[in-house]
Amino acid sequence: MTTIVLAALIENGRVLMAQRAAHKRHHPERWDLVGGHVETDEHVEAAIVREVREEVGVTAVAFRHLGSFEDCQREATFHVYAVTDWSEGPPELTGNEHTDLRWVELNGIDLVESLAHPEIIPLLSLV
Repeated sequence: MTTIVLAALIENGRVLMAQRAAHKRHHPERWDLVGGHVETDEHVEAAIVREVREEVGVTAVAFRHLGSFEDCQREATFHVYAVTDWSEGPPELTGNEHTDLRWVELNGIDLVESLAHPEIIPLLSLV
């Protein structure tokens, strides 16, 4: 089974959402948390730091596990982390995995259309 990490960057009662690029194999153009695959022999928490750095150009320095969910169709387990502190300034797009970033009120996350993983909604209520 594939292991995937998702990082919910949290600031002032909002969560950072990223729109997946059209070329992505799974959930193209849908809104998601930043994250990706855990590499072979990589610790899940090291993957959080790496993925956040690769996708939005900041280094996660304070984070905690919110929970996990499985996607049987993809044979994947997703681990969701709340990232509450980071360094190197505000997050911004890097690379080609996403086409847009948006800060969304935590209490309005269920109103976001086209969520890649609606399973994140109850986990974000734990922030």
